[in-house]
Amino acid sequence: MNQGAIPDESPRNLQEQLLLQDAKAGNCRAIQGGPDDILGDVSRLVALYGGNPEDWYKITSIQAFVINGASVQVHWFENAKIFQQVELKFKRQYPKIAPKNL
Repeated sequence: MNQGAIPDESPRNLQEQLLLQDAKAGNCRAIQGGPDDILGDVSRLVALYGGNPEDWYKITSIQAFVINGASVQVHWFENAKIFQQVELKFKRQYPKIAPKNL
């Protein structure tokens, strides 16, 4: 069964708002998608939002901010033909902590 639409995630604080504004202003890049690297999720995106499979890309912010100890980037899917942006999320990566010597 296909998953439905994933709702956009809202920024939690001012730093995430600024990161989102920066990315939407053009400081972003495609990390997957297009005619040569079709997204694994493309059939769901086409079913929900329309367009052609080769028009969909996964986009990420170029910058990552460190917020509350996590490296944060913005990700979303974008139909490059009509500039539709959907399913915005903030990817938070916390540093791995080495186990203590016993």
